[in-house]
Parts: sequence; C-alpha cells; structure tokens
Amino acid sequence: MPTFSPDNLLAARFQGARPGLELTAVVDAALPVTRITADVLAQDSKKIPLLDEFVLRLVGTNLRTEEAITGFLGLPANMVTDTIAEQFSKDLLTYGPPDGATSRPLALTARGDQTARELASITPVRVNEPLVFDQLLWKIRPFDRRVIIPRRQAEGQHMLLLPAAQRRPVEMSDITVAEINAQLRERGLNDREVLQIRHITESKAPRVMPAKLLVYADAGRTDIQLGVIIDGELSHPHEFALLSHGGAQALGIQVDAPAERPALEAELERARIPLAEVTQKRAEQAAAQLASVTPTELPEELPREEIRAISVFEHPDLLDEALTQARRRILLIAPWIKRAIVNTDFLSKLEKLLRRGVSVHIAYGYTLNDPKNDRDAVRKLENLASRYKERFTFTQVKSTHAKVLLYDDVWITTSFNWLSFEGDRDRTYRMEEGTLVRGRSIADTQYNRYLDLIAQESV
Repeated sequence: MPTFSPDNLLAARFQGARPGLELTAVVDAALPVTRITADVLAQDSKKIPLLDEFVLRLVGTNLRTEEAITGFLGLPANMVTDTIAEQFSKDLLTYGPPDGATSRPLALTARGDQTARELASITPVRVNEPLVFDQLLWKIRPFDRRVIIPRRQAEGQHMLLLPAAQRRPVEMSDITVAEINAQLRERGLNDREVLQIRHITESKAPRVMPAKLLVYADAGRTDIQLGVIIDGELSHPHEFALLSHGGAQALGIQVDAPAERPALEAELERARIPLAEVTQKRAEQAAAQLASVTPTELPEELPREEIRAISVFEHPDLLDEALTQARRRILLIAPWIKRAIVNTDFLSKLEKLLRRGVSVHIAYGYTLNDPKNDRDAVRKLENLASRYKERFTFTQVKSTHAKVLLYDDVWITTSFNWLSFEGDRDRTYRMEEGTLVRGRSIADTQYNRYLDLIAQESV
C-alpha cells in the first residue's frame, strides 16, 4: 500500500467533501495570528476533596469529635465517618489524649496540621498565560505556539496569506475569562481557574499559523469554494470567515479549464485505468493509512506492468519517489524551472542519486531567454551537471511542450509542470492529469525516443 504525503492524504480524504464540485488544488496557506501574554488573576484548585478539607480544618479549629463535625456540616454520619477513616489512612488525623469524655478526641498529625494551614492560606495569584490570537476569527485559539512561524518565512515559501478580520491591535476586551479557562481545560490544566484579566501584551512580530486551503470548483468553473484545514481537519468557522471577506475572488484564486492530457497510442489508451477508478482506490488506501496504528514497514509489491491515470495531487509524490528510489536512470523534461522546486532538498536528493551511479537527463525550455525560469535554480543544476559530467546531462532545448518523467521502468506523460508547479504567485489552478505506464519494454522505447528528441532540440 502506498504511503501518502500530507497533501496527497488531504486530497484523498476530502476530495468528496463538496458534492457536485471537484477538488482542484491543495494550497499552502498562512493564517495570521499574534502571540499574546495575558497577565491574569488565577486560583489553582486545591488538590484535596472538599469534604476532606472541611474535616481537617474543623479539627484544626477544635471541633474534635465525629458527632460535632457531623452536626456542623449537616451531612449523613456515614459520609463523615468514611472521610475521617480516610484521613487516618493518609496520616493526616490521629487521636489525641483522653479529655475525660467517653471517646478520644480527634487531633491533627504534624502532616495534617501542615495540610490544614496550607488549605486555609490559598489565595488567588497573578500569573502570565501565553495565548495565541487568531486574527481571522478575531479570538484566541488553542494553537500550539511551537508551530507558529514568522510571516516573512511564510512569504518566502509563497504561502497564501489569509486576511485578518480587523486591522487594529488586540485589546483586552477581545479576550474573555471564559475563553481562557476553556483553553486551559483543552490543554488538560483542570486545576487552574482564571478569575480576572488584568493586562495583555501583544507580540509585535507578525506571525502566522501554517494551514491548508482546499480549492473546489464546478465543471463550469463558475462556483469556486474553499475549505480551510487547520491542524489536519476542516474548520468551518474559518471557511465562513473567509466567505465574509470575499472568498476565492478576494484571494485572487481562479480555476482554469483542465489542461489537455497527452494521449497515448490506441492500444495503451484502451488498457488505461481511468482517473475516477484510480481516485476511488487511492481514497480507500488513504483511509487504511489513517486507520493504521502501526503502518507496515514492508515495501509495496508493485505490479510489473500497469497503465493508469494519475491526478494532479499524485505528481509531487511521484517526483519525490523518482528522486529517492531510482536505481538506474531518470529522464525529466519540463518547460520551466523554479527555485521553489529546485531547492536545497531537491538538489541534495539528486546528488545522492548521482553518487549511487544513477544516470540523469534533465531538459528544459519553452522559449529562449524565458523570464519564467529562475536563473539561480538553472545555475545550480548547471553546476551539478559540471561535477557529474559522465552521469548528468542538463540541456536547454529550443522549445518543448513535453512534460515527462521517466525513472527506471516507469514512464509518466502529463500536462503537469514538473519543475515549476510551485513558486508562481499567480493563483490560477487547473486539474492536471497524466498517465503512468509501468513496464520495461515501453519505458526503454520512450527513454530512447526522448533522448533523441533532446539531442535534436538542444540549444
């Protein structure tokens, strides 16, 4: 069974969440947040049952018989008897010396006396409570402060910045005692009760909470809806908040017509498993992965031959599979190269393959001097090719519409831009569909065909 990347898993889980609409994209998003430190008056709960406390404190005030305590509290005698017995077992109560009465009086042990004095002296204290304020919902939320990142980092990663509900500093009136106590309970802090907010301090550094945006569209691409994933789950409050700010249109999100899928030879087309069938199977596999407590570590037994559709969401995983698992060869053709894809991680994986003796051919080019290419990413690939001349050829071609990934015995032809699917600030999405063909003879034929094409079209 395949292991799904986080985005691919989200796509498999939520592709059917909007009946009549198709999931078109899973987008890295950034939810604006601010870190708040609240100076509050709080009281920690006493770590002893209330009846136990009353018994100890009454004995400490010289109410020293079971009958006197029962009468004072107005409770059933058996409840007081059981509580007194428990305090004896905890070494908090003992019997004092006879005072002439028919029964020996109760007395506090040294430990019991200390406990009674501590119970009597508990008073509210001022403490600082760290909070995270969600600026889209304009309320505090129980987010893990450790996963919050600087806004500048999110911008560098081309994350889609979600709007804030208001453009003003957070005020003390925006936070309630009840909200803080509710968050304390969610964090498992049941022994603290906030009584009053005295002051708040807002961090000045802009921060964001990483999130995912699901983009859905109808067949005519006139109805575009958004789903918001926070901590791995759909958040309807955030979705409604985005709608109130103009939804997809306000964020500049558009969905274009699906790109035309490269056709196969007639015989291969007839054998091709369609996308709907593949998608259903992958949804079942994703559900099994989520349900598995201890995922199997046995490698998946792949079929020797297969011809099937691949969705836009599967392409990045297949590129990563090629970069990490190829044993003999990789051939990749793409019109454009972006630094968001050809990054340090990409280059590191590629160099590991070259060191293992894997043969690599990468070709790119749509037009000469195309400004859509990131020159520094191209330069890094050129440098790597110069160091591994016998194993790595990096070629600019005059013009290519081909979008091909071939590794070992797998050939993928598609409309997906392998080396530029991230990095553009243009928020226009479309369903990119491709075909995966697994088989030694077909892969060999296509490999040689594309090598000839690269040689003929090289600049």
